[in-house]
Amino acid sequence: MKRILCSLCFLLLIASCKTTQIEGLAESYIPAELSPSISELPLVLELDVKKLETAINSKMTGLLYEGNNLSDKDLSVKIWKVQNFSVFINNNEITYRVPLKVWARFAWKVEKLGITLSDQYEATGSIALIYRTTISIDNNWKLVSKTTSSGYEWIESPKLSVIGVKIPVTPIANIALSHFDKMINDQIDKTLSDAVDLKKYVSQMWDEVQKPILMSEENNLWLRISPKDILVSPFTTKGNKLILSIALYAQLESIMGAQPATFTKVELPQFKNIARQPQQFNLNIGADVTFDKIAEMAKKQLVDKSFAEGNKTITINDLSLYSSAGKAVFVADVTGSLKGRIYFTGKLVYNPAKNALEVSEPEFDMKTRSTLVKSANWLLHGMILKKITPYMSYPLTADLESAKAEANKMLSNYQIYDGVNVKGTLDSLAVTNVNMVSGAVRIQANLKGNVAIKIEEIRF
Repeated sequence: MKRILCSLCFLLLIASCKTTQIEGLAESYIPAELSPSISELPLVLELDVKKLETAINSKMTGLLYEGNNLSDKDLSVKIWKVQNFSVFINNNEITYRVPLKVWARFAWKVEKLGITLSDQYEATGSIALIYRTTISIDNNWKLVSKTTSSGYEWIESPKLSVIGVKIPVTPIANIALSHFDKMINDQIDKTLSDAVDLKKYVSQMWDEVQKPILMSEENNLWLRISPKDILVSPFTTKGNKLILSIALYAQLESIMGAQPATFTKVELPQFKNIARQPQQFNLNIGADVTFDKIAEMAKKQLVDKSFAEGNKTITINDLSLYSSAGKAVFVADVTGSLKGRIYFTGKLVYNPAKNALEVSEPEFDMKTRSTLVKSANWLLHGMILKKITPYMSYPLTADLESAKAEANKMLSNYQIYDGVNVKGTLDSLAVTNVNMVSGAVRIQANLKGNVAIKIEEIRF
């Protein structure tokens, strides 16, 4: 009798610790692509006024003007540059101070004590002319300048006295300068137009940004820019720099993997004005957190931990996860009142308050449920899953900060081509979506900040 009782107890023990064999869900993934973000990507062109000053001075040297019989008078004039021109700038207006030496030879009659004396006389003086140039851009991206005279000041007025009679030389010099004005206006405008080939710089930039840019070799992360339009803000100045701010209205895509194909080339649109400065840059990025990394953190919390439901208990021995049809599938090896492998699913969602991934709507998959109905119906009440899932929260702060740091590293000084760099800082990050990809959870986020494509130097 004692043997029979022992045998029955043994059989009951075996039955209560029955090993459960369950077939897992098929692994599958829903393609997840980062949706392109629309951004106004500022393009900044800086024109160094001192270099412009050097360019103008190099083209205007020595004798600048020579004229004879001016205004149908016996008047000959020569004008030289005696010092370098000085250039000052305020938004779209450039001011020049032009120091000149003026020589004049003219005929003059003098009557003194009934005696008429006539002869040709020469006089010299020095003068500083003031010119102002307003600049604009035409529809074909050509820099248009309009230079006008804005007065003068005599540094050394030309004076000449003949036998006690002072000859008024200044009006004569003014006649000469009236002829010189148009020449120097035209020369300044031509120098500016020839020196600043704006369309060349904008076109080159427009073409280059359409080529995929490798942002991170380690993560094989590419940036593809698809320009849609280009708008130009009013000129501004900063110190000795003339700043032209251009808003490149573009679709930006962050792509992981092989180098993406370049879209069909978009031609540079006509010039268009915009009354404001470019808006904040924004970019969608993807940061991948591997399944192994999530499982490793969960196992630190769960392995060897027991969970009770009434008088039933299970202990987690191992844990892993994968994806099926867009959901996370958790694989748990358990011992205790149930021994074997069970599967449960859930949605991985982002909790902004905790900046963490969490499991929502946990449930046993259909095959596991069917098996548990027969062998461990007590597990189906759901309390065990509700107790387990809080331990599976995965903090994202470090991963997102790493992604932001990687983007900022690239943007600190990324050279698109010689003399043209991407510069800026991304400071705002917001998670927009969570997707399951092969071997990882992809956290989609939007980064915002101040970023610009900067042409370092316009060569004159």
